[in-house]
Amino acid sequence: MKPVFKKVAATLMATLGLLSATVPFQKVVGAQEDLGDFSGQTLKVGLWGGSDQEEKTLDALIKKFEEKTHATVEKKVYTDYNTQIQADMVGRTAPDVYYVDMSMLPFFVEQGGLAELDASKFQTDRFYSSIIDAFSRDGKLYAVPKDFSTLAMYLNTGMFEKAGVSVDEVPDSFEELLKWLPEFQAKLDKAYGPGKVKAISYNQDLARNLHIAERGGANPVTEDNRSNLQDTAVVENLNFYKQLVDTGAAATPKEVGTGWNGEAFGTEKVAIMDEGNWVYQLLKQQYSDVKFKVKEMPTYKGQKGSMMFSVGWGKYSGTKNSELADAWIRYITGAEAMKEWVEGTGTLPSRQDVAEDAKITGNQDLNMHIKAWEYATPWQKGPSLSTIANAYMNFLPKALDGSETLEDAMKHADEQANTDIDAGN
Repeated sequence: MKPVFKKVAATLMATLGLLSATVPFQKVVGAQEDLGDFSGQTLKVGLWGGSDQEEKTLDALIKKFEEKTHATVEKKVYTDYNTQIQADMVGRTAPDVYYVDMSMLPFFVEQGGLAELDASKFQTDRFYSSIIDAFSRDGKLYAVPKDFSTLAMYLNTGMFEKAGVSVDEVPDSFEELLKWLPEFQAKLDKAYGPGKVKAISYNQDLARNLHIAERGGANPVTEDNRSNLQDTAVVENLNFYKQLVDTGAAATPKEVGTGWNGEAFGTEKVAIMDEGNWVYQLLKQQYSDVKFKVKEMPTYKGQKGSMMFSVGWGKYSGTKNSELADAWIRYITGAEAMKEWVEGTGTLPSRQDVAEDAKITGNQDLNMHIKAWEYATPWQKGPSLSTIANAYMNFLPKALDGSETLEDAMKHADEQANTDIDAGN
């Protein structure tokens, strides 16, 4: 299962405008290298379905690659990506190159589905190092990231103004935020009516909560890839969410009658949200009357934190077209093609040179997302992560609504996850 953010983004990107409408792109220094002549060869690429803009941009890049290499590219679009591509690996019919979600990389490596890449071929020194590290194992590179996303905090400045509160009053730490929220909620209730809006939205999934769960060195997943959510340090960290709910100022998007954070924020059901950069252009276009400011996520236990999501291009270990596969990955993650990709899709470039040369870092709001590459927690934690995340989502709500203690809920989550992990081995 792909991370929650990817599912949301896939349905929303059709409404997103080009990032270049807000941030003008400049010419990226350095021409595309000679990729070689692969006349008569066919490259099969595996991916999941994206938005119209993603498909249009990728098709244009494919056409240019074919012109440069004289090869033919065939797309294989999967509907249940991780399940279907695993079946193709077992049947030895997997595409030559394919999308690798950051969270799934450990599993694909463990299963032997990815070939090691020669890092010297892919200008890895031009990428944000933390993202390259996430696509590597034991010093070996297995995929090259095509883009990335992080979480940041969005503040509805109009709602703040109506409540008579300055956005500058929002605390920079989660600990102080817990103390501040009740008073802010009271002012929102006075301005909008009791119970009409909530101060802040939050999510109950591990893809959003992992950076909190791990704070201070806590480890919700053991070294042998088993669920460890009931660990005392993890439970202590996760108690933040129980305290957040207890303020009476927080709600999930569902609790305010919406499908996700962006809708809750855009329809002004909440004044604050933490969300990925994929929401930025949606707010600018679909909710153009909503004025907002973006800031870094608050610290917790004295440390900065966020979540990082990324998808890379990996090479199938059983490919018969290894050199052509390398050429594709060099091309599609090169500066020239990545510029075109982010310009066409509104995503953030995983290459630091593209982000700087394209002046994305000059956009104060988007730069809050870019800067998080230094401290964000990659959505990746071993080959069992999706199983553990499913169990977490099943039991965390029981702790937050008071049905169980947090300790018991995480104990039950561990039991479910580890049973499922054992059954899969």
